Amino acid sequence: MTYPWFFPEGLPPLFHEGPVTDDTRLACHVVEQMSRDPLLRHERICVEAQNRVVILEGRVGSAEALARARALAWAVSGVHDVNVRVYVA
Repeated sequence: MTYPWFFPEGLPPLFHEGPVTDDTRLACHVVEQMSRDPLLRHERICVEAQNRVVILEGRVGSAEALARARALAWAVSGVHDVNVRVYVA
């Protein structure tokens, strides 16, 4: 399941009802971390998790944003790997 994570007005209620699977929970935690980061708040990154591997897809405006997205995904407890398919525009 893929979650486009940037929400200018905060997270929608969907994310507060409790994810069902561990992968969904991981993706939601990554989304929450990225939405709190001022550098990443307005970037377009989709987050997906499969078998505890977080997949980041999209485009960002700088190499710093790309590095921050990767670091935040790795920082989430339970993540075993991060696959980055994010490009600097």
